Amino acid sequence: MDQEKESDRCIQSDSVTRTEARRNASENTLKAYEHAKQKLQAWLEGRKLTDTMLAEYIRNLYAEGKSAATINLVVAAVKWMIAYKGADYEVGPVTARVHSEIRMEGKKQRRRLVDGLAWDDVERMCAAAESSETTSGLRDAAMISLMSDCLLRISEAVAVNVEDVTGEGLLVRGGEEEQAEDSLYICEPTRDFIKRYQKRAGIKSGALFRRIRYHTHVTADRLGVKGAREAIQRWAKEAGIKGTISGQSLRIGSALSLAEAGATVKEMQRAGRWLDPAMPARYVREAPPEQSPVERYKDRK
Repeated sequence: MDQEKESDRCIQSDSVTRTEARRNASENTLKAYEHAKQKLQAWLEGRKLTDTMLAEYIRNLYAEGKSAATINLVVAAVKWMIAYKGADYEVGPVTARVHSEIRMEGKKQRRRLVDGLAWDDVERMCAAAESSETTSGLRDAAMISLMSDCLLRISEAVAVNVEDVTGEGLLVRGGEEEQAEDSLYICEPTRDFIKRYQKRAGIKSGALFRRIRYHTHVTADRLGVKGAREAIQRWAKEAGIKGTISGQSLRIGSALSLAEAGATVKEMQRAGRWLDPAMPARYVREAPPEQSPVERYKDRK
């Protein structure tokens, strides 16, 4: 049988019995599967469901703007329906390939949904936080500024201890994809925020960013990821910044700001502690160039 005929086989079963299939699916899931089945059958218009036909269907759904989650449901529904009926077929290689491509594209789109907080955004956020004249506002300004300077992930920011900040540097212990330990540069405004926050909060050792009750009562508890994310989102809103803001926004925004300022991929790789240069290279491509390389370097403008 040639490859084309092989790919035209009907969808094969996962060898799940009818009883097991029904037991492993909730009522809401079954309703969703039935709805997906009806739409698929309407599209088929009496045609036989083959591997290539299913691949074409989910490709059309994606072209119409349907989400990757919706398409995942369609494929799952087809697998369940045929498993429940006991048919000896499975999703073939064409559907598997197209489905994989759609899932990968969906992941890229989700990454793009998060907006970056550029350096000028950070300045406005910190000014808004500081102007609240509260200990929590000063803490948030120090944390946001530090995350921007050092391209920190939110989990890294809340893990910072007082002892990690030495002079102009921050000691960061990386994960599996980074250097085990690195010292990152902290800008002068950030150092000033940290010093004033520590003095006002009376923090001399241990967790740097802590939970604060009623904006003034500093506890011994480390600020959590959720609290840090909410602080970032709050001050972005106070500064009039629109978009989808998350804990990753400061890291993304700093990378884009570096690219727009003319940093090389190697320099960005060092700042963000990426081992793979492909990651900072993404931001170089996404950053809108104000000048072409020839204009900037050859024409000396």
